[in-house]
Amino acid sequence: MPMIRRLLGGRTERGRKSLPRLDGRSTAAGVSVTPERALQVAAVFSSVRLLAETGSMLPTGVFQKSGNTRLPAMEHPLAPLLTYQANPHLDAGEFWAQVLGWMLVRGNGGVYIERNNGGAPVGLWPVAWTSVEPRRMKETGEPVWKITLDDDEWAPIRERDGLVRSENFLHFRSFGVGGAEGLSPIGMARQAVGTGYAATAYIGQFFERDASPGGIVSVPGKLSDTQWERLTRQWKDLHEGFDKAHQLAVMEAGAKWEKTTLSPADAQFLEVYKLTRAEIAGIFGVPPHMIGDVERSTSWGSGIEQQSLGYVIYSLLPWLTRLERTANRLFGDPSVYLKFNPDALLRGDTAARFAGYAQAVQWGWMSVNEVRAKEDEAPIDGGDVYLQPLNMAPLGSAAPPAQRALPGRQTRADEAETPALEDMPSWITRHYEAISAFFAEQGEHVLAQLGLRPDATAEELIDLSADNETLTEILLQLARGLAAEVGAATAASLGGAFVIEETSAALAASAAATAANVNATTVEQLRSTINLSQAPSEIQESARNMFDRMTESRARVLAQARVSSTTNFAAHEGAKHAGARTKTWRVWDANPRQTHARADGQTVDIRDEFRIGSRSGRWPHDHRLGVDEIAGCTCRLQFNL
Repeated sequence: MPMIRRLLGGRTERGRKSLPRLDGRSTAAGVSVTPERALQVAAVFSSVRLLAETGSMLPTGVFQKSGNTRLPAMEHPLAPLLTYQANPHLDAGEFWAQVLGWMLVRGNGGVYIERNNGGAPVGLWPVAWTSVEPRRMKETGEPVWKITLDDDEWAPIRERDGLVRSENFLHFRSFGVGGAEGLSPIGMARQAVGTGYAATAYIGQFFERDASPGGIVSVPGKLSDTQWERLTRQWKDLHEGFDKAHQLAVMEAGAKWEKTTLSPADAQFLEVYKLTRAEIAGIFGVPPHMIGDVERSTSWGSGIEQQSLGYVIYSLLPWLTRLERTANRLFGDPSVYLKFNPDALLRGDTAARFAGYAQAVQWGWMSVNEVRAKEDEAPIDGGDVYLQPLNMAPLGSAAPPAQRALPGRQTRADEAETPALEDMPSWITRHYEAISAFFAEQGEHVLAQLGLRPDATAEELIDLSADNETLTEILLQLARGLAAEVGAATAASLGGAFVIEETSAALAASAAATAANVNATTVEQLRSTINLSQAPSEIQESARNMFDRMTESRARVLAQARVSSTTNFAAHEGAKHAGARTKTWRVWDANPRQTHARADGQTVDIRDEFRIGSRSGRWPHDHRLGVDEIAGCTCRLQFNL
């Protein structure tokens, strides 16, 4: 359209321009590149699909800012259109996918704003950019849009002659260098896309027409027309096509075969094809490994995680920002804005998600119930409290209270102590709820299996491999959060810092060992509970009672044991990171067991073990001490600089 108007209007281009045209379809490969043809190139389709689908899957929200505060504004009349249903025929996710797709392919996306009689927006209708012609009003320079819908399109356009003013039209532009329209990534990079299309077509034609082995058939003497046609026909029937390649070639009458052509691999044609994939990935700014080219992905980071993070920051966010800024025109209020939440891409990475939650709760900018809401879990009592690390206090205020001291002792400035178990009620509750929920789900699975197979054994009812993995993940995330809090507090009280990453391996090993022990014990208990001589209903009832007890008493005992063990470990590591030289065993109970009473005051190097009775351990509740020395133990450690 713009080209036709320039020709009819008699406008001429200035001769001083040295840059090539920024539009057009012709390429050096002899292929006319259109968006539809470009999408037939696998790398182009993969890049467009990846960005459009990733962007459309993200949750969106409407927020209002007032000073330094940012509050959700989902009650805003426009919020449902942008986050749930764009129009009666299109949900919001598909709406954003279409807009992004048009921007990626055509460089522009258009949305018609349907309004009610009161002027309020009631629908958002994507319009194909091929149906849109940008214009300007001669008097004011105001942009207007001439919309001519194709037969397969529909939108409730009320304007006469389809001339839509800017307040009723959202123009989503990709990168541009002036003018009313954004530049099409495909149009700007049509040479690379054309080469890719030509390469794909050539490879297809090669397999279609391949007559391997290829070359020249020579015969002594001269062939008649009939003989020539017969030889040619037989050769094609036997060898032409990818499904007939490399069949046995039988020569007669002294005919000889001479190879004269090179295969695509010999000519390194496939290398050109691979290079084109990487270039197309660069056009759209996506990591090559995400469209199947794993040979050229190292520049995006040292691992797949870093490469995926780079994709979110450098590939996806620029497009999301363009969507947000254009859509914000709808509100007419700079304090109200739309926001995509790329954190949803972490939903598949449980470890990273839980680690982020742990830090958010630890440093007090999220509550437990806010975390549970993000995981679609019901709130809990006391979960709206915002925590504060023990070593943190407002600037200029008095120092935080000293850690609770052992009876009859005053902790010195160069000492620190392990927190008492009674100082960790919230962590015990979290552990108890998580472990209890695991037992409940495990019990439901067992009961369901018994309903299908009443004669199944305990080993058949419980999948140790899967349950060990699940419980390990639960315990590890809880341990990381608890260790981060206790380790940081202990290190800070000694004037140092705690690095949680250095304890990850130990925490993972401890969680895995505990999970394996817990599930093995469950199998043993289930084996002794099931009596195959009973009726199926009685077997199910026995199993149900067993898991009911586990979700209550056993889960509570395990929770206390895990909190105690992790607390001692984290305090020990935090003191070690802060430079503590020695540690002292301190008895807390007024009536301790004899082995612990004899160990009271025992001081060893921070990396050495205590001698408790006939066993050795690094801290109270260390598994090396054995069950007899751990059960009911309330002893704690004192760390000394």
